[in-house]
Amino acid sequence: MNTLILGVGNLLLSDEAVGVRIVEALGREYRFAPGIELLDGGTAGMELLEAMASRDHIILADAVRSGNPPGTVVTLQG
Repeated sequence: MNTLILGVGNLLLSDEAVGVRIVEALGREYRFAPGIELLDGGTAGMELLEAMASRDHIILADAVRSGNPPGTVVTLQG
């Protein structure tokens, strides 16, 4: 399995880069099987397309306005 765990966000803006902080914590606290990559995507945007290409799965950690209470996990598929 070829999986990317991608954290995005801006350290200087109000979302406090939650995705980046999640990826940092995962890298500190856990070891992952071969085929699972952690990536701090910061605010790279379109530059991340190559890193995301040809993946079986992508787990994206970011902050979004969903209308739900803060801390709610939102799952997007497709």
